[in-house]
Amino acid sequence: TLVADSTAAALGTALKFCSKLEKAKLVLYNTKLADDGGQALASGLDRPELQDLDLRIRDTGVGDKTGVALGQSLSKCSKMSKLHLEMSDTKMSDASGIALGEALRAHHKLTKATIGFYNTKLTDTGGEALVAGLVGKELQDLDLRLFNTSVADKTGLAIGKSLGSCRKMTKLFLSFTNTGVSDPSAEGIASCLEELPLLTTIYLSFKGSRVSRECVDAVKLKLQRPGLKINY
Repeated sequence: TLVADSTAAALGTALKFCSKLEKAKLVLYNTKLADDGGQALASGLDRPELQDLDLRIRDTGVGDKTGVALGQSLSKCSKMSKLHLEMSDTKMSDASGIALGEALRAHHKLTKATIGFYNTKLTDTGGEALVAGLVGKELQDLDLRLFNTSVADKTGLAIGKSLGSCRKMTKLFLSFTNTGVSDPSAEGIASCLEELPLLTTIYLSFKGSRVSRECVDAVKLKLQRPGLKINY
């Protein structure tokens, strides 16, 4: 659409007046949004009562200025229980991943998270920081898509470690398609998932990564759950 920075800035200003805002859904797919508007919009999301946020800014011109501003705002939303962030096909990179990872650490009540960061400039520096924030003990449903990025085993091993603390996890969707993750990541993730007693639905994608067929077969054997699907 023709929506651009002025619209996002107006929305950001309006949000600042919503002191009791508990739920928000903002969809700005395929717009002319850039960092000027993205920053302004993100700055309005520092609502302390916000519990359910769905923000989709995929396929726009936003970059790390927006990502960092978003992280700073979300760090003030300690009551967040449901979070959907779609930031794929943007100019975001490691600075955004680091800022958002820090924000996630403040979300102790988070039960459901969907994070799309694919087709970005993310590397292990930001990827590791991002997934390290997913340590919420209440987290039950996680959908994390990092495909077509430059993340590798530091990120893969970090997500395995984070998932180990999510004892209430029941559903997991994790995509490392076309990334640099290899066997140690897949093995580490499987070892952590094996210890989650409530986990019944698992989708793992290692297609186009450095994970070997032998490792995928070993992961399947280790997990052996009816709800397991591995894309390779």
